[in-house]
Order: sequence, then structure tokens, then C-alpha cells
Amino acid sequence: MSANRGARSCAPAKLAGVSSTNPESARVDPAATRRRLAAFVAAEPYKPELLAKLARLSVQLNEPAQAGRYWLLSDATGPEVDAAVEVFAESCQRLPRLMASELPRFVGDFELATYAAQALARIEKYGLAAELSRRAPRKPRRTEAPSTAFAVAGLLALLLLLCVALVMLRRP
Repeated sequence: MSANRGARSCAPAKLAGVSSTNPESARVDPAATRRRLAAFVAAEPYKPELLAKLARLSVQLNEPAQAGRYWLLSDATGPEVDAAVEVFAESCQRLPRLMASELPRFVGDFELATYAAQALARIEKYGLAAELSRRAPRKPRRTEAPSTAFAVAGLLALLLLLCVALVMLRRP
């Protein structure tokens, strides 16, 4: 009996007719990379180079509207950028509210002063400034609680009752 009788090899089994490495699957998946980067964008402040990278990944995936979505807020320029931004605008029917709702979110995305000059020009061209400024967090309005009104009314009723009781006690 051999001492290795129950031992198993850690090497992957080779199947007949299947190559060990497929060149297409050995590369990085651009869709997975875009998903990971897009999730990263939301937690960070404005980073135009990251938006441009997401746009380039979208071009690789043959999704020009998605590329335009990211390039609109990036600092990238060129005919390919302008064409992709136009495709994005057309996909949103050129409606500023719809376009702004489709743009990526990130920390401080309502502060227009932080955007690159190229992005500000596109924001102005498509009339997105008002829509982007709506993303600012709203300060909660302090309203007088109804309980305060009830407390004041209760104190007034108690005072009135006390006055009536004092008048009743003074009568002979």
C-alpha cells in the first residue's frame, strides 16, 4: 500500500479538447471594471479623470450614451467626446431634468464651482445648472410643533380656572 493512496492533486484537471487558457477571457472585463469604478465615484468628490476613464470603458463596450453621460461632467475634449455627449443628450430627449437625473452622483455634485471648465461649458450648453443645484441637501425647516400650541392653550385654561376658583373663594 502506498502512503499517497488517498491524496489528491491540487492541480486543476484538464479536460480533453479544452485549452487551459482562453486569450479572450484572460483579459480584464471592461464591464466589471466600469461597475466597480462607478460604485467608487459615488463615495468620492468630483474627479474628472475618473469620469473620463469610465467614459472610455463605455466606449470599449460600444455604449456611446453611457460614455456621454460620464464625459459630460469630465474635463475631456475632442470630437469623440462631443459626439458621445450628443448621443447622451438625445437619449434623454434633451430635457435638462432627465439629463441631470441620469448623470453620475458624487460627493458635492451640486457645487458647480468645483467642475472643470469643459464640464461647466457643457452644463451651460444643456441648461443643467439649475437641475444640478437642486441636488444640494436641504436644511430641515424648523416648524413650531403642534404640541407647543396645546401646551400654551392648556396653561391659559389652567390660569382661567385658577382665576375662577379665586373669585369663588372670595364670595361670602
